[in-house]
Amino acid sequence: MDLTQTILLSVIIVLSIFLVVLGIQVFFVLKALKATIKKMNSLFEEASGLVEEIKKPVAKAGGLITALTTGASIVNLLKKRRDNERPKQR
Repeated sequence: MDLTQTILLSVIIVLSIFLVVLGIQVFFVLKALKATIKKMNSLFEEASGLVEEIKKPVAKAGGLITALTTGASIVNLLKKRRDNERPKQR
């Protein structure tokens, strides 16, 4: 073999080794990324459950406020009706 072929063969071998090492590194990076995504998914599921638990009392409080508003409206109407009936009795 002449010098050119030897240099070309050595460059091909070195580049092949670099590509194999790079492929292994990409594999480990993707594996770590998969683990990170799984952790994030579980975190989002926990956050979703927490939001659902917080949403229930808030919805009940909204219903309570609506009931209080309705009750106040009824009391106001009864007061107006009572005030309107008083002059008629005199």
